[in-house]
Amino acid sequence: MSSWFTGSVVVLTVVAAMLLVACGGGAPSEQVQSDGGNVVGEPQSGSRIYASTCARCHGSAGEGESNWMVRKENGRLRPPPLNGDGHTWHHADGVLYRIVSEGGSGIGFGSDMPSFKDELSREEIIAVLEFVKTWWEGKEIDGTPISEPQQEFSLADPYPGPAEPSP
Repeated sequence: MSSWFTGSVVVLTVVAAMLLVACGGGAPSEQVQSDGGNVVGEPQSGSRIYASTCARCHGSAGEGESNWMVRKENGRLRPPPLNGDGHTWHHADGVLYRIVSEGGSGIGFGSDMPSFKDELSREEIIAVLEFVKTWWEGKEIDGTPISEPQQEFSLADPYPGPAEPSP
């Protein structure tokens, strides 16, 4: 075979693989941490997941519902701000993961937050949580950056590992 033909086959193979991945087929690509704190590549980045999954209740900038600390008439909690203006930052990573995965009722919170464990992968849940944490940068309470205690809480309760296979 000529080198032109071999080179053309290689280029076509690479282009076909890129199209397959871009269209959602093939194996997931390696996860890469971006400078903005969200995981990019497949699955979707945290900011895109947030926009398509979380923003409808928590707001496009994580501002939450007004009067989020006041229960609705049905006694359920309103969507809190996720941008550091509420209490979300004081939950450890593992707790935040379980809230998104199991939903508010699934872990005993009195909220209408749905479970996303059947909609989002473990990596996608972590990506959206890491994106939300970017809003906490520079925010303080009583002179202490809120990211510092959150990191300490999270060391004791990190994101859960992948599910163990059934025997």
